[in-house]
Amino acid sequence: MTSRHRWSATAKDLFFGPEPCGDDRLQAHTAAVASYRAFLVDAHAASSRAVSSDPTTREFLDLLAEVAITEAPASARPMRVVLMGRTMAGKSTLLAALTDGSKDRIGVGAQRTSRDVFGAPAVDIADVEIVDTPGVGAQDGAEDVALAMAEIPGADLVLWVASNDSFQEETAQALREVAFRGKPVVIALNCRAPLVDDLDREDFLDDPAAVFDQHEGHFATIRNHLATAGVRPVAEIMLHAEAARQSRTADAVGTELGAASRVADLLGVLRSEAEARRAHRRVLREADEVRAQALQLTEALSTVEASTRASVEVARGMRQDQERRIARLVSSCEQTMADNIVRIVGKRRGWHQSVTDFGPQVVTAWETEQGDMLDEIEQDMKSQLSQLSHTMAGEIADANREWTTAERPGIKVGGLQDFRSVWKRRAAGLAVGGGGALAIAVVGFVYGGPVGAVVGIIGGLAITPLRKRVQSLFTSKAKILEANRELLRTQIGDVLDQVEAKMLASVRATIAQVRDDIAQCFARNARAEASASAVADGLASRRREVRAATSTLDHETAVCLLHLEDRPRLAGAVRKVTRLAGVCTVVEVDEEALSEAWLFPPASPELVAYGRPPEPGRQGVRAASYVLGLTEHVPEVRVSRSDCTRVTTAEKVPDPVLAAWSANLSDHLETPVEISHTSTRRSATP
Repeated sequence: MTSRHRWSATAKDLFFGPEPCGDDRLQAHTAAVASYRAFLVDAHAASSRAVSSDPTTREFLDLLAEVAITEAPASARPMRVVLMGRTMAGKSTLLAALTDGSKDRIGVGAQRTSRDVFGAPAVDIADVEIVDTPGVGAQDGAEDVALAMAEIPGADLVLWVASNDSFQEETAQALREVAFRGKPVVIALNCRAPLVDDLDREDFLDDPAAVFDQHEGHFATIRNHLATAGVRPVAEIMLHAEAARQSRTADAVGTELGAASRVADLLGVLRSEAEARRAHRRVLREADEVRAQALQLTEALSTVEASTRASVEVARGMRQDQERRIARLVSSCEQTMADNIVRIVGKRRGWHQSVTDFGPQVVTAWETEQGDMLDEIEQDMKSQLSQLSHTMAGEIADANREWTTAERPGIKVGGLQDFRSVWKRRAAGLAVGGGGALAIAVVGFVYGGPVGAVVGIIGGLAITPLRKRVQSLFTSKAKILEANRELLRTQIGDVLDQVEAKMLASVRATIAQVRDDIAQCFARNARAEASASAVADGLASRRREVRAATSTLDHETAVCLLHLEDRPRLAGAVRKVTRLAGVCTVVEVDEEALSEAWLFPPASPELVAYGRPPEPGRQGVRAASYVLGLTEHVPEVRVSRSDCTRVTTAEKVPDPVLAAWSANLSDHLETPVEISHTSTRRSATP
């Protein structure tokens, strides 16, 4: 059966009628890209302001600074083909062959010969620039890799130059990074054979095919690395770069060397890209250059958001843990202080039993006793508050250590670190300093309050000579002593009751103030957590806005590409577009447009799949129509539920590519979709 991709374009008009007049969408697309870039600049600035406004997130400013949105490169420039590959793979040699340049940049067996970026026009293809970059496989070549990777966003095509020798891990890492940038990749395998002298050239020309034998394994290795990002190469070509270069200078055998080098295969691919897809590549380059920056911005926003939320989660849990711990300590301290006051005061309740002389000395003795009692209370309260401060500091340190190491290693949170100095000042003011609240309460009560007045009453009533003389007329000395003791016991008891009540009230007031200070500190931390959470929420909202703007740009890009293919009717039917650069684009259209798109698929430099609008509550049932556009085989829906859709295909596609398709389609349909091989399909029951 003839592939649907080869049907005559004239049949389309018979089925769906002639195309309406289309607009030139290139200018509209350029304007959309400029608008998208301006939006990203504003989003980056707003995100930076939000992050800088909060102490928790301020440390991430450098991360955002690294993803600042840059100016757009000039769009009216030659098609840009960027050479990349391992050091000494033959990039500079191939550059000389394609541009008829000098051999100054060609290596002589040493590492890292080309240390810069150099571009020159191709001599066989009009308006195409070939760009040489530093090798990406040398040891200690991080700067070279950075220089090479910086050229990818502005590339229309990446020409990956590999050699037919070992494939190093450093090279593999760079290749995978290129793949994840989403640029189209042409693989040029440089099958080298020595061409130092005429004898070498004669040997090569006698049997050039022998140089290119048994190298399929190298292509397979490169394909596997590209597939990790869901990318498949545009073309795979074997060539002899040095033979191609010498064909420019060796007059006698130049034509033979050029033909034997197979450079014509590469020129054919580049010429096709330049002539048939130049405008398409320009549209994609304009979009991808700024989309790459948007991706970096969203990744940075996601990192800051996740780190902030993790910090807030730890801070909140630690704060709540500290609140529970400290509440127990404060309550225990309050109870101990109250018990000690009762104990200290209680020791004086039998003081009257020790009094034998009710003369003026009793007042002095009581003043001494009550002073000792209040000193003991004050010292005990100082000791208890000091012990509370020390224990609280230990609990705070324990909580900090537990939450910042066991729960979330590496997370930086403030906790109650700032409360230590506040607490020390409060403890000093309450218990140590003469001007503190507790000290004032004690001193004022003892020397200027009710205690002094009661002592005065005792002295006036129980110890005056008149009282003693009156009592001696009617009672014996023993009875007088007993009566005075009873009076003294009653009066001293009242005084001690008042002292105890006042001291207990002071303890309650002091502890209440302590609790209030602690609550204020925790409240400040809670407000800081809320502030950081608000920043994280703002960053999440900004990411959604960037994603929506990216979807709008992808829509405009898809529409522009369809107009370039003279398909304005299909362009007008586009509803929703989700693009995974370099992998595939899925486009939602109506039913009639879907039939046209499937029967007469428009050409595209990227894989495009069209599908139906989602069915309410069952988005996944529409997945098969998209998968049908990605493959030549009819897919089969194995599971179709609101939370899971599984589709199988017999198409021979690497598993990582299927995974990339699945991820993009899941984003598009907003429901999990899994595409797998028919041979590895799973049970219909997840």
